[in-house]
Amino acid sequence: MTEKNINSRLVQKSRTKSETRKFEVFNDKFIQVTTSNLVEEKSFNINLGLLEPWPVRHRKISIAWLSAVLYFAISTVIYIFYLTTNIDSDLLGRLVPLISIFILLTLASLIMFYYRSPNVTEFRSRYAGCVLISFLYNKPSSDMFEKFIDEMRGRILMASQNIKMDKRRMLVIELRELDRLKKEGILNTLHLKHAHHRVSNLNFAP
Repeated sequence: MTEKNINSRLVQKSRTKSETRKFEVFNDKFIQVTTSNLVEEKSFNINLGLLEPWPVRHRKISIAWLSAVLYFAISTVIYIFYLTTNIDSDLLGRLVPLISIFILLTLASLIMFYYRSPNVTEFRSRYAGCVLISFLYNKPSSDMFEKFIDEMRGRILMASQNIKMDKRRMLVIELRELDRLKKEGILNTLHLKHAHHRVSNLNFAP
């Protein structure tokens, strides 16, 4: 078995999720990703040559907290509208405290939505466009983050240039790796389904 020689390492921590992400580039062309929280730890390795060298940055939306914001906000508007169209002193005394609670819940949900929807930088698979590696943007510091991402880009390009296979063969290998990650619990069925759909739309078949 080839000895593991670590080239670089980046550790990121998310306090809101009580999560730690560790990224290790090793043997020049592989990366190991380990994600751990209070419940479980997941780890996987992939060849850097399978990745698209240009990462995508965006905000990873928390659907649960977005739904909570919309629910409490809409409920607050409905109660206020009902109160203004049915002015009654007794009704006013009962609805005002309820409206105040819903306003506070809306604000609390909005704050949680902000913290649970982090800015991320993601590397996707070369042909299927499946997200394989997700970094917390500028964590633990902008300098350390940018240095690691720049090294990732360089090593991905280098690993790609060293691959002596045609696109069809590479696509077969990529799909095989995605299937492996699905079996290991890294990708879910929906991600894999979308990946196969993208591949089916390419101009060449595996």
